[in-house]
Amino acid sequence: MTNRGDAALRRDRMVRSRQGLGREPVDLAPVSTYEVVTRQMVEALSDDLQEIKGRLNSLLGMVAGAIVVDVVLRLAGSG
Repeated sequence: MTNRGDAALRRDRMVRSRQGLGREPVDLAPVSTYEVVTRQMVEALSDDLQEIKGRLNSLLGMVAGAIVVDVVLRLAGSG
């Protein structure tokens, strides 16, 4: 009977791990001042990267628009 009990425990653990019930939640609260400062720096860096990404997307859109306008003007002028 011990084998049945062990098998049942293993099955229960497997089911819980697949459902995420056996895991403890991750504590994201900072423990030290260093972690607070580091997190602030990472968040600021993330904000800066999002701003750069937005500017780059705008620049690429403007270049693509200029190319389209140039092609249209060349086709209209040659006709």
